[in-house]
Amino acid sequence: MDKKYTVLIIDDKKENLKYLNEILKEENYNIKASTNAIFAINSSKINPPQLILLDIKMPDLNGFEVCNLLKKEDNLKEVPIIFISALDDLESKVKALNIGGVDYITKPFEKEEVKARIKTQLKLFESKQTISKLLEQQDFFLKKIIHEMNTPLSIISLNVDNLESLLGPKEQFETIKASSKSLSSIYNDLYYLSKKEKRVSEPININLVRFLSSRIAFFDEMANVKNIDISLDIHNEFNIFLDSYELERVIDNTLSNAIKYGFEDSNIDIILDIQEDIYRLEIKNEGTQIANTKTIFDAYYQQKEKNIGFGLGLSIVKDICSKYEININVTSVDNKTSFSYIFPENLIIKEEIL
Repeated sequence: MDKKYTVLIIDDKKENLKYLNEILKEENYNIKASTNAIFAINSSKINPPQLILLDIKMPDLNGFEVCNLLKKEDNLKEVPIIFISALDDLESKVKALNIGGVDYITKPFEKEEVKARIKTQLKLFESKQTISKLLEQQDFFLKKIIHEMNTPLSIISLNVDNLESLLGPKEQFETIKASSKSLSSIYNDLYYLSKKEKRVSEPININLVRFLSSRIAFFDEMANVKNIDISLDIHNEFNIFLDSYELERVIDNTLSNAIKYGFEDSNIDIILDIQEDIYRLEIKNEGTQIANTKTIFDAYYQQKEKNIGFGLGLSIVKDICSKYEININVTSVDNKTSFSYIFPENLIIKEEIL
């Protein structure tokens, strides 16, 4: 290994420390050893090691107790701990792994086994650290994209509206507006993903007819570019108790997909109905058939024939529906696709049913 790793050994027997130190010197590790568990914990808080070898049978604090204390420290909880012990019973091994140990080596030590196990755990630790850094960078990049997208989208929308008021309606303006709405939908998906862990849901009383009408109006330009007609078919009206922003992500992603994958000069039908206490919202379109309805909700999924978007929209839909126990049923046969959302009774505001 090119990088010099720090390995901490905690064992009350000096002869064990000396033996392990001799073994690990051959690997060019930076070795820290201590017979005092409390001292080792306190020093590790300041300079965390990359791996800890921890004996179980020690006075004052045993290895299990030391492990629990180490795992409570934010900068130490991810450091791999390999237990070393003369105890060879299954119960001790299971307990060691259950409280956070990554491996268990029994005494007397086999030199090559100790070296191999440490190497393996250090490689895994380094990989986890790399993944963690990549995720941090991804999160920063995502937030940067969101910030950079918002202002240009607002400027485009404002200027197109101004031009249209001066020059009158034109097909080019309709196309620009449609593209802007598509980008806006992507922006809202990215914003949802960046905030979903911290955002607090605020369910409110939502009239679905009014809500759906507003979303149809939002996507009007996108539908017009492909000459797609969107109709709202109300068999029975009902209200639901849901967070409006999360409902918007469900409707917008389903509706925008229906438009993107829909055929030109086709129809999209949005149906609201109640049958035998089943509260259903269905969005049907005529367009590219879904090859596998079971995989479309996977993150980053895209149909091979249509490389559109990031493949995040339906993953978000599934995430929100799972949260509220909304059942999703998808069918796609003969180029006719249907997304049905069945709302559980706890979300229905029955006194508002007309």
